[in-house]
Amino acid sequence: MHQVQDDLVLRPGLRAGWARLAVGVVTGVVMTAGFAFRIGPGAAMVVGAVWIVLVVVVAAHLYRARIILTAHEIILKGALFQRRRSRARAVWTIRATVVQPRVPPCDTLFVLDAHGGVLVRVYGANYATEDMDRLVYALGLPCSGPEGRVTGKQLEEYRPGLVSWVEQHPFLFAAAFCVVLLLAIAVAVLIGVVVTMG
Repeated sequence: MHQVQDDLVLRPGLRAGWARLAVGVVTGVVMTAGFAFRIGPGAAMVVGAVWIVLVVVVAAHLYRARIILTAHEIILKGALFQRRRSRARAVWTIRATVVQPRVPPCDTLFVLDAHGGVLVRVYGANYATEDMDRLVYALGLPCSGPEGRVTGKQLEEYRPGLVSWVEQHPFLFAAAFCVVLLLAIAVAVLIGVVVTMG
């Protein structure tokens, strides 16, 4: 493994990130207005508040996100987290283009330890391909991966233990999420009715 002279610091591509955030803001406004007209102001207030929280968290993540590679550590920073791993524990990497339903393909890098455990997982959705290439080169570790784009299930078949159950079963998870969302909407409607009647 070769050493880097200086720390490598990678930041997300802000243009793409802010464009996605703008789409999220427009979607949130449209959904909130739809709830206001169809269900009532109480439900719209709940939906609007949820969207505002999501937008603030995503904006904070875009502002704070960093991948930092030092001579001794691999550090991932986000809006609500910071992961630090010893670089000495990293022995190889797996890089794959992971596809999920209704989400653009994501260049993903898994940094593994000697036992095959995932030390860190780097999502490249907001990073340029050239930056991910720089990270792989700077790590100086053997790098393998499946050919072409793969689903979570295919990636799990390629190397067991890399991805979560949710990523292997996105449709099942989406169905469960929809049930929870419908229950949350029903609660919001009830709150809206109570507030309106009060």
